[in-house]
Amino acid sequence: MMFDIGIFLICIIFYATSVHVASSLVLLSDLPTPSFIIDTDALRRRIAPPLDKGNEKSKVPYRPSSIRCPSNKLVLHPSTSKSAAAIDCSDEIVDCNFDVIEMIPTIGYLHTSVLRARENAIPGEDDIATFLAEIDLVHPTLCEEAQLVLGLNNHHVGGYYWARSAGVGSGMEAPGVTFGSSSQGKGLLCWSSDGGPTECNSNDGKRSEWVNFLRKGDTVQLVPTDGQETLLQFSKQFGEQQSTTPRVYGISSHGRPMGSEPEVVCEYRFE
Repeated sequence: MMFDIGIFLICIIFYATSVHVASSLVLLSDLPTPSFIIDTDALRRRIAPPLDKGNEKSKVPYRPSSIRCPSNKLVLHPSTSKSAAAIDCSDEIVDCNFDVIEMIPTIGYLHTSVLRARENAIPGEDDIATFLAEIDLVHPTLCEEAQLVLGLNNHHVGGYYWARSAGVGSGMEAPGVTFGSSSQGKGLLCWSSDGGPTECNSNDGKRSEWVNFLRKGDTVQLVPTDGQETLLQFSKQFGEQQSTTPRVYGISSHGRPMGSEPEVVCEYRFE
């Protein structure tokens, strides 16, 4: 009997410790929207030699480096804050153009929240046939061109696409969905034609049908066509306001269960 009680107490302690560790993590869903998200794992794979000193297969997470945008000379410096775990940042500066290349890990994402879902379309204001969602990513102020993707924390897709969206698949596009703005200047997600998912989807499954089921408060990610220009707009919108954070964060899935939400590892400041 004493043995059983001992095992029970050990299980309770283990559970309490696990809950504390889990609750101490800052995850993607904890971040404000809109935000610019930098996948530090993808950055490491794309620019491995200068980051890993030739050891690109290292299983130890690298210390986030400063990032320089070649086209506009914008420099982002990583730092720890209340929005990220306490980590050691590198003094190195790496150039990153945030190019979108098929089958190559995507580095930059736009993290945004749904303000209105398809069921909340407004007759006379929205095109009922194509309207999918209104999001808090203002178009074109923060980003002019971007593609909705399966994303970093997609819980709307079924098991098949949940697995495909893990890792490199996070940047896989949701075909047939366009990003634009309403007459009031709000960011909109719409089908590219009146036929909706029937005409707009890909021929390999239901890769974008999940967008029909978005609800207010859900978060999604888009990949900007020009990440450097989008970061410049974020620096103008948020970086110059002393009372706000720049809204640029580094995330990592290192040590996290496959397909789970990535952890926030740093916050970037503009120079």
